[in-house]
Amino acid sequence: VDWEDSPILTDTWRAVSTGDFNTLLAIVVSNDPGIVHHRASDGRGPMWWAYEFKNPSALALFKHYDVSESEADANGLVPADTFEGSAEELQQLRADADTRVPGIPAMVQQFADKFEEMRKQQADRFDDGVQFEDEIAPGVDLSGVQFDDDEDEEDYLDDEEEAEDAGPRGGGAPMSDDDISAKIAALKAKAQAMKDEV
Repeated sequence: VDWEDSPILTDTWRAVSTGDFNTLLAIVVSNDPGIVHHRASDGRGPMWWAYEFKNPSALALFKHYDVSESEADANGLVPADTFEGSAEELQQLRADADTRVPGIPAMVQQFADKFEEMRKQQADRFDDGVQFEDEIAPGVDLSGVQFDDDEDEEDYLDDEEEAEDAGPRGGGAPMSDDDISAKIAALKAKAQAMKDEV
């Protein structure tokens, strides 16, 4: 995997660093799940951020997708090296994540089912059966869509200090169907705005 900064990694970093697990799930479901293996220009990726921000739900998600915990970043640090705390706290984070892993498939499936339902509803609105992405804007890459309407796209390194001040989070309660619909609708609206700008 190439080491390269990208909008989708910025979105992923923001979701992990702020403990927004539902947005993290939406990112993974609405894109290729392989994004969890991507690495930024400094060699770090989602697994590093899960440890750095002490996010057990994100850690569980990345474990579910078999993201490596032994690969090193540009400075030779493996993901767990970014964890700041005692050995006992690190062990607790891992144990917490391990208890959440069995529930991950159901959460991913819930998002996937709702996302597919939204796609079908969009296609049904048009006689020619235009698919969800094509209806939004031909050639628009949904991976570049920001989930936060109030923030411009930034490299995750620029936000690192602010996110650290926010403290560790990591709630993983599943969203309701209405919440999922709202999240996907926001994704669509943002993509449409990108089309209008073009």
